[in-house]
Amino acid sequence: MKKGFLLISLLALFGGCTSINKSHMNGSIGITIQSQMEAKIDVDLTRKLTGYASGGYLFHLFQISGDNKYADGIGYNGGKASWLPSKIEAIKSAAAYNAIRTSDADVIVSPQYVIEESHWNPFYKLVKVKVTGYAGKVVSIRHKAQ
Repeated sequence: MKKGFLLISLLALFGGCTSINKSHMNGSIGITIQSQMEAKIDVDLTRKLTGYASGGYLFHLFQISGDNKYADGIGYNGGKASWLPSKIEAIKSAAAYNAIRTSDADVIVSPQYVIEESHWNPFYKLVKVKVTGYAGKVVSIRHKAQ
């Protein structure tokens, strides 16, 4: 009886901890679709847009105050890894959103950002951004002739 229990225990131990993984030959299928578009934008050089945004970060990581609405497509590869979320890029995007939201413009042409960071406190970081640029209105978008 004791040997039977030991045998069943060993079989359960070795049989229960077995995992089988069968891999197969595969390759990624790289499918990309591109469509060249051309936009006609009316730029008002007599009117500048201005937007402000800020964000407070606890332990320099978690946003606990500031803007939470952002404009898509605002980002400039500054050499950092793209998979890392950037606090400054998010606040720049919020400032651009605030500048466009308060006007009838569709885009900010030639945006210039002023970034102010105060990180003297090891527990709290404050980022303030001011964006200025010209108001642009999209007149038309069409496929670009090739």
